Amino acid sequence: MTPNKQYQNLNTKLGKVTTPYGGKTKWENFHAGIDIANKKGTPIPAFVTGQVIGVKEGQKNGDNGYGNSVLIKDKYGNTHRYSHLQNILVKPGDIVPQKKVIATMGDSGSAYSPTNGDATHLDYRIHNAYKQYINPTKYVQ
Repeated sequence: MTPNKQYQNLNTKLGKVTTPYGGKTKWENFHAGIDIANKKGTPIPAFVTGQVIGVKEGQKNGDNGYGNSVLIKDKYGNTHRYSHLQNILVKPGDIVPQKKVIATMGDSGSAYSPTNGDATHLDYRIHNAYKQYINPTKYVQ
């Protein structure tokens, strides 16, 4: 079963999955994250406890890349990237517990929607200490 078929109707507490891990996007043949769509301003919780190691702000829709984003390192050394954000509510150095709201969903950066035309979504990716991507699906369910 292909990743797109397996997750095509997957919904999370945060919203609807529009691109699963391993799916195909406008720019990627293998999407190394999971895209979850909902309305702009939807609160985004930290999916793990960890330390904020990076924040990028000031991006708007159409700018290149991940847009406004937050990087959180967990106790195992995995880095969790939350991208295309509207508002960021944490700063580098913060220790955030799992489920704490860290940002709101937006459409900053190279955000687009393959399904409904609305670019508002969260792109959530995880890579380990060796820079290998990890399937983030279990973290958002």
